[in-house]
Amino acid sequence: MGQNAIVYARVSTIRQADHDLSIPDQIAHAERYCKERDIEIVGAYVDPGASARDDNRPQFQRMMDDVKSGVIRADMVLVHSFSRFFRDAYGFAVYSRMLEKSGTRLMSMTQETGEGAQADLMRQILSSFDEYQSAETAKHVTRSMIENAKRGFWNGAAAPYGYKTIIVERHGNKDKKKLDLEPQEAEIVKLIFQLYLYGDGKTGPLGIKNLVSYLNGRGVKNRNGKPFRIQHIQEALRRSAYIGTHYFNRTESRTRKPRPREEWVEIAVPPIVEESIFHAVQAQLDARNPTMTPPRIASSRILLTGVAICDSCGAPMRTRTGKNGQYWYYTCSRSADMGKTGCAGVTVPMGKLDAIVTDALCGQVLQPDRLEYMLGSLLARNSGRRAAAQARLKELKRERRELDQKLEMLTDALEKGVPLDTVKTRITQRQNEREQVNRVISFVNREIDSPLSAVTPAKLEAFSKGLRARLQEGGEPGFRKAYLRLLLDNVAVAKDRVRISGRKDVLAYQLTAEKPLPPSMVPTFVGEWCTRHDSNV
Repeated sequence: MGQNAIVYARVSTIRQADHDLSIPDQIAHAERYCKERDIEIVGAYVDPGASARDDNRPQFQRMMDDVKSGVIRADMVLVHSFSRFFRDAYGFAVYSRMLEKSGTRLMSMTQETGEGAQADLMRQILSSFDEYQSAETAKHVTRSMIENAKRGFWNGAAAPYGYKTIIVERHGNKDKKKLDLEPQEAEIVKLIFQLYLYGDGKTGPLGIKNLVSYLNGRGVKNRNGKPFRIQHIQEALRRSAYIGTHYFNRTESRTRKPRPREEWVEIAVPPIVEESIFHAVQAQLDARNPTMTPPRIASSRILLTGVAICDSCGAPMRTRTGKNGQYWYYTCSRSADMGKTGCAGVTVPMGKLDAIVTDALCGQVLQPDRLEYMLGSLLARNSGRRAAAQARLKELKRERRELDQKLEMLTDALEKGVPLDTVKTRITQRQNEREQVNRVISFVNREIDSPLSAVTPAKLEAFSKGLRARLQEGGEPGFRKAYLRLLLDNVAVAKDRVRISGRKDVLAYQLTAEKPLPPSMVPTFVGEWCTRHDSNV
């Protein structure tokens, strides 16, 4: 009675490191091998694009389960070489032993080992050599890719959303690529950051879930034509490439563990988002992260918790009470925990510090003339962005005209008798492209129509007066705390002075928003303006 076999075939995901036979070649070789030896093939399992360094391979796991459970019975599992089965000596030993316990032996078409103790030893030696060879190959490939990255080239992976790869050099038969902007996607990236930080002028800032709903509800598609998901937006908002720097070699390829910062390789790429906007988004993401901002701080009505810090050591200021809760103070948390050896610290009556901060904001920052001075450069930059957006709009309209012409030509072809099946796919593709261009045009129009260009002295005066009235003592506590967290980066408290830092672009967008931000939508931002209030506190 003839023997039977299961064929297992695999190729690696690391194409640069694996020049072995393709899947069809491995299967064809197995069929010839079995035909010559009168072996019947009773099953085949294929993992296209899977590393043999571990068992994270769907078809490999299915094969092992089928053999162990008796779903399929075979005398042998046949592989082109033992490295197709495993490139890790320990894994090789464990899984080959599992097969043996099920009455199935592991056989290689190109590495005959025979049977018995000597065969077992030979297989162990071969698997150890495969592991060593895999590690050496990976090391050399990694070194080559790092050198490639240091020279500013892109290492073959799919370009991040907002970018495309372009060939910039050719070395022999290898193309050297760099990232370039993909204009339509880049506009959507800008929109994502704007919506998260400011909203569209009507909604207020959008959280990630609402941002996904906003994009999908307007028919904006991801690169693969599918709707956006929460993970896509989370990754986009953290991607440093959007401000001009991509980092290669951040994680270990096998374990995905982070590498030390000094091992990262910086690659300069075309920026999409302004640095100030990107860093403001990072601060807001951190502020909304419950592991970084405790709920008791976010929900407390005490004005400066989570904002006030000790100027001496940088530790947060916390509250304490005196005389059975009759008096409240802000005090250095490090000094409170460790005593004067931790920090000499400072303790300030709560009402006094609250008044110093709100008085400084209302008296120095939120005065109309001061607002006009601070926001002048921002409004000038916005004017430059509008000019760039207008040029981009002109290019988009040209693209739309070209698509209209292509659609007209395809329609003419139908009228002249060309079968629908011949042009249907191209018509659908051109219609989708035109729809996407129209969406981007609407986004660019919104940028051109930004309300930042409509700031008048009267609007400055009304904004200043209204916000000062609500921030001063007697205003609604929740609103006061929410807007202080919006406007302030930190309040550094020393014994003889208080230094207050915050962002002026936040002021600008609050000034021009159609609706004021509700407290639940208020983020925390990195500082960009600074005022100092000297006081004997």
